[in-house]
Amino acid sequence: MRRLRPGLAILAIAAGTVATVAGCSTKGTPYATPSSQPASASSAATAPTTGSLPTASMTPLPAAAGQLTGTDLESVLLPASDFPTGYTASSSGATTSGGSLTTGAAQYPLATVSCSGFVQRLGSTGFGETGMASDSIVGSNQAYDQAIYQFSTAAEASAFVAGISPLAVRCPSFTAPITSSTSTTMRMKAAPGDSVAGRPTVDLLQTATANGSALTLDTLFTASGVDVFVVSGVGFGKPAPADPAKEAIIYNLMKRQAAAAVLG
Repeated sequence: MRRLRPGLAILAIAAGTVATVAGCSTKGTPYATPSSQPASASSAATAPTTGSLPTASMTPLPAAAGQLTGTDLESVLLPASDFPTGYTASSSGATTSGGSLTTGAAQYPLATVSCSGFVQRLGSTGFGETGMASDSIVGSNQAYDQAIYQFSTAAEASAFVAGISPLAVRCPSFTAPITSSTSTTMRMKAAPGDSVAGRPTVDLLQTATANGSALTLDTLFTASGVDVFVVSGVGFGKPAPADPAKEAIIYNLMKRQAAAAVLG
């Protein structure tokens, strides 16, 4: 089985099924969706307080350099303690490309990947990266995704981000599976986002409905050197979370990546 993105996992729970993760994931334990947190976490997340993540000053940063393994990139991801009270790390753990650099052409090029295939694969391997890591920080019917995709060259990283808008143009509305027998209609649109550390971004908004509740996946992409930083706010029956802002999360990922590259 493939690792499900939080949005699809939430849809599966909404349909009365259990979503699990395996395959490309480094761990295969059940995925903890925002709707399956303990009562104490749910009540705390109803009125969250901001975690320790500082507001990004957005001072320009050097372009990401170096080639880190997926295991190294996992250490760059922000811990749950940097997020509001009530948000916890997914019980599935992080997805990574492992302890070695990867090579080969993309299995899922953005120009040709199916619309539902992109939604299911984002957060996993297969986009031509040399290393990647992603995980989820989940609350009560809300979550944050964070991912880093590392490419061989800065041009490849920039091309990946540039491919998001054309993908959204050809995927304005499509069918995405919830279970083997049920599906829903997802809608996708992209627009330029606010810059992060002087770097342009693309904001990809995906929406759907399951069991009468709205699903929102609001994802920000930006390239810095050889890396692509991806952060999503996910909401099911609630708006996507916005505190901390996606831009602040990406900015701090950039700073952590720079430190890890020096140590590597």
